Amino acid sequence: MKQQIREFLKKNRAVPGDSEFNDEESLLESGVIDSMTMVDLIAFLEGEFGITVEDDDMTPENFDSVNAIVAY
Repeated sequence: MKQQIREFLKKNRAVPGDSEFNDEESLLESGVIDSMTMVDLIAFLEGEFGITVEDDDMTPENFDSVNAIVAY
């Protein structure tokens, strides 16, 4: 799961670049995701893993790092 999420983020990052990010790093602060990329990420997670992300769950605490996404 973690590798699939990392690959999606590398291909769809908000700010293009080759810089790496670790699983604990804030994706928002590092520019990997922004509000538009967050929508794409949630659609990816729902389609890839068969989950439904409720509006109330769309918080930085749940989606700000790879580890937070996996925990969610």
